[in-house]
This record gives sequence, structure tokens and C-alpha cells, in this order.
Amino acid sequence: MKKALVIALMASFTVAFAVTPFPGPKGHKVFLKASKSPYLLENSVVLPATDSLVIEAGVEVFMSGYAKLLLRGSVQILGTSQKPVAFRNADSSDSWNGVHFATGSQYFVVRNLVIENAFRNTVTQSSGIFENVHFVNNYYGLWVENAPKVELVGCSFRRNRFALSVGTGSVYFKKTEIRDNVFGLYLEKGATFVGDIAPIHDNLEADVRRESDEMAGKGRKVSHSVWQRIEAGF
Repeated sequence: MKKALVIALMASFTVAFAVTPFPGPKGHKVFLKASKSPYLLENSVVLPATDSLVIEAGVEVFMSGYAKLLLRGSVQILGTSQKPVAFRNADSSDSWNGVHFATGSQYFVVRNLVIENAFRNTVTQSSGIFENVHFVNNYYGLWVENAPKVELVGCSFRRNRFALSVGTGSVYFKKTEIRDNVFGLYLEKGATFVGDIAPIHDNLEADVRRESDEMAGKGRKVSHSVWQRIEAGF
């Protein structure tokens, strides 16, 4: 009886943790299928500009501690409201590095995605759309820097330390809510933000901060090199 119970427990453990390793490109394409979900990303992955990423609805990707996903090529993350895509940490005690969009002239499309427990998610020198994307419990929900046009449509930011930061880029903000974070929206000098700030409310420390206001009050700003040193110790 005891032997049968042990075998049953081992079998259930194996089934519970049956995951597919994050795949490499085939024919310059990384394709994550719902039928092979969940996936596990154990190490950082950099997809070059020549490789594309396509993720089907319903896919879950679990990230090991400090894993990073850097995307330089075409990106299509195609979740649905019934079957969203999810990026989560594999171990509840560890955060992962985050997903970083650096797609250049290739317009990225991200729909119905949940991003949880990452250190920082970024868009750099890229244009694209986040539609119905939920940024939950990240240190930096989304940091936009030198991005010609990033659209946030029907998105939400909850329980992040810094929800949305915009550098010298353009963010178009529609039907998106930022609430229950420590800090809501931060706009650096030179940032372009188009949209209604009314859905940015009930954040603990501040809803909207502007670097220009802080510079007027303090006469200085924190440089990116200082931020990088702070982040390196996180």
C-alpha cells in the first residue's frame, strides 16, 4: 500500500512539473505553441533582428531567477481574452530580469499578455502596441526609452513599484489604468505622453511625476548611470 502511494505521488509530481524548455529558432523563427505549454526559460535569451518570435494564445512561460528575454526581431504575442499568454517567475521567491523589446524598425504586437514578478520590462528604440496587457507586481512595470511610438490600449498596471516610466519617447495611452502601485506615471524631460491621465489614481506615493517639476524643485536629476548602479545591486 505504501509503495503504491509513493509511486502515485511521484507520478503526480512529474506531471505537475512537466514543462517544455524554451526553444531555439528554427528557420529564424521561435514559435511557442499552446499544445506544448508551459515553457521554462532557465537562462537569458537574446533573439537577433533576423529571428522572429510568435506566441500562441494560452501559452505560459515560467522564468527562472534573473532570466531575461531580449527581443530584437519581429514579435507577435497573440493571446486572447479567454486564453491570455503569461510570463511568470518559476520560483515565487525569485524575480526574473524581464522582457526587453529592442525591435528597431520592426513593429511589435503584444495582445492579452500578463507579465508578473519581473525586475524591469523595457521598450528601447522600438515601436509597437500593447493591447490588454497586464503588468503585475514588477519592480518597473514598463520603461519606455527612445521609442518613436508605443501604444498602450486597454492595459493595466497593478502592484508595481514604478508602474510606467517614459523617457525620450512617445506613448499613446488609451483605456489603460494605473492604480495600486507605489509610483504611477513618471515622465522624463522630453517625453511625449498622449492620453487621459484620469485612470492614473490611487497609487501610494504619487500618481503622476514629471522630471521637469523635480528639476525645478531640486535643480538636478538622477543620471542613468546612477540608476544602473542601483539596479545592479538589486
